[in-house]
Amino acid sequence: MDSLLKNDFTSFHQLPISILNIRQDTILPYFELEDIDTVLTLSSIKDSGTAKYTNPNNLEVIIIDYDTFLTSLSHRFRQGKSRCDAIVYTQNKSYFLLNELKNRKIVNENAFEEVLSGAISQMLKTLTLIKSVPSIDTFINPFTQKRCCYCNKQSINPSPIIDAPNAFNRLNNLAPDGIEMEHSEINALGFQLFQYTGAQTIKLN
Repeated sequence: MDSLLKNDFTSFHQLPISILNIRQDTILPYFELEDIDTVLTLSSIKDSGTAKYTNPNNLEVIIIDYDTFLTSLSHRFRQGKSRCDAIVYTQNKSYFLLNELKNRKIVNENAFEEVLSGAISQMLKTLTLIKSVPSIDTFINPFTQKRCCYCNKQSINPSPIIDAPNAFNRLNNLAPDGIEMEHSEINALGFQLFQYTGAQTIKLN
């Protein structure tokens, strides 16, 4: 996927071929992703990142720093183009995931809707843009699980009348693998939309 972005994507849009290193590989059974000073960082330390992954079968996982890639392209091209932070996929073509990483304190429903709407827009625009390149669309299609994953480091803040730690624990216990949401445009592109907050974890089974 990194070569498809650096070669096919740039050629498709009549841009210079990219020579950036935007790829990381891992077989770690547990890892987290964090955006530190615009650099996508992989860590095996629990609670050090925003997107949390379990990989119990030690699948070969490839992580693409999509934000850095798009930001490196010409200002004229990238202007007005929202983008997600990362593309994560498995070598065995089981999972192809877009990640948008946030670290926002969600204090009420309006704030939640605003942050979520922005994250969804970034992932949808990324998905639409990369799938417009025929070779990338062909690469993505065979994957079994295709998801857009909104990941917020901080748990959703419940109503003030609810005991916060207990509410957070109940949410993580009831839906430890994230919450699926309907989104007609993302679903029409063959992807599911999931949100993960706090300790909720993306499982690569």
